[in-house]
Amino acid sequence: MPGYTTPMHFRPYPLLTAFAIPTLVLLVWLGVWQAQRAGWKAAEIASFSERLAAPAMQIDAICTAGLAEQQIMMTPPSGGAAIRMFGMRASGKPGWKVFQAADICGSPILVQKDFEELVIGGPGGVSPAPPPPWPDRYIVAPWPEKPAMASENDPSANEWHWMDGPAIATVLDQPLLDTRFVVLPLDGMPDFLVRTPPETHVGYSVTWFGMAIAFVVIYGLFHMRAGRLRFGKAQREAKE
Repeated sequence: MPGYTTPMHFRPYPLLTAFAIPTLVLLVWLGVWQAQRAGWKAAEIASFSERLAAPAMQIDAICTAGLAEQQIMMTPPSGGAAIRMFGMRASGKPGWKVFQAADICGSPILVQKDFEELVIGGPGGVSPAPPPPWPDRYIVAPWPEKPAMASENDPSANEWHWMDGPAIATVLDQPLLDTRFVVLPLDGMPDFLVRTPPETHVGYSVTWFGMAIAFVVIYGLFHMRAGRLRFGKAQREAKE
């Protein structure tokens, strides 16, 4: 009885395919992850913009209503021990954020009281321009998570790169430090929103998806050159 030959012939290399499948899955996952990051970042920017438009509250009113992410009017703390956390101002200037614990609603909470802009070139180098006026409004923000590529903290030099709650509480001698929130000056979008806007994450996502497509094409061409992948029209054949 007559039959048909298959229109495609494919004999994959076992080892190459075993490497290709998880690589392709990883590239697609990275593309999806960056797309999700873009959506999350856009939502964060929208939420922060709403809080910027909201009126600031006095600390007494905030404590009565319950401490949450909102604007507050307060005087920055002065004196006492402080830590220096590497970061950027909303303007993009890198430097050290100076934090000190202040009693807010009955608990010690980290408040950024100053910013030390980096001096390029060390002694004799380029001095930074005068910093902009320190804002008179603050915002209660969630305690920052440790970045994936954060450098190691150096408490002995008072140089911090991520918020290590227990270590900071020890250095500041604040065993009851509230690690749910930090209080930041309201001088614009937070640096983590300024550094990598949603558009950048979209670009990363497109790049990863493009790499995944290119990887599939290269995989197919490699097998075609080796004669392990062929395409053709289905042909009728007679059964012997």
